Amino acid sequence: MQQRGDIAVGRVQLRVTNTSDSPATFTAASFSSPVFDGPAQWDAPRPTTLNPGRTVDLPVILPTIRCEAADDAPEATLTVDGEQTTVPLEDTLDVLGHASATACDRDALASVVRVTASAATAGADGSIILSLALDPAQSGDGTAQLVALRGTVLLRFAAGDEAPLNTTVSAGDAPSILDVAVVPQRCDAHAIAEDKVGTLFDLVARVDGREVVVPLERSKDVAAALLVLTAQVCGLTPTG
Repeated sequence: MQQRGDIAVGRVQLRVTNTSDSPATFTAASFSSPVFDGPAQWDAPRPTTLNPGRTVDLPVILPTIRCEAADDAPEATLTVDGEQTTVPLEDTLDVLGHASATACDRDALASVVRVTASAATAGADGSIILSLALDPAQSGDGTAQLVALRGTVLLRFAAGDEAPLNTTVSAGDAPSILDVAVVPQRCDAHAIAEDKVGTLFDLVARVDGREVVVPLERSKDVAAALLVLTAQVCGLTPTG
């Protein structure tokens, strides 16, 4: 499983249900998949006891994800009541498949240009200026068309739900900055204060004729600046 708060930090939840008739105590858990460069380990702060019929989600930070087809089924290895057991891992929502596909798209785009949200500043007329840093690869002959940015549950664009970028970049080009006007999608204080994915924009591009969609890279500082500016634009905090 992957919850909203897991996306930004590259984490998933290993959901375990005790189907036995007695309590079970977990001291270690991990799972493996062909798309991982090594096992994904649950960092157990302490043993977890699960009563019969109960379910627990164990947070797991994903290792490096490879761009590969997951032909072999993933497996989970658990240490339960002192004994280690390996069982098939169900992934009905294809979380691992989506993660691998995103890694493929990210690698394809990075072979031509790295695109990051480098800054967020106050704009005119209640907008926020999101600056995108374009850092082309130093070598190669690939070309990428930056098509659009997609809005989030919290933020959209002056141009609508998507902001057209209409920018073509080739490997070897000079670095540049592309500015996009962002406006709030909603202004309730609750949504801003408890935001999990509202600053995670999707970048749509075409690399050598193939469409790719990747999360726009942004630092915690840029994410925090976007939330502060959103609160200011919404009139929830002083602007001075």
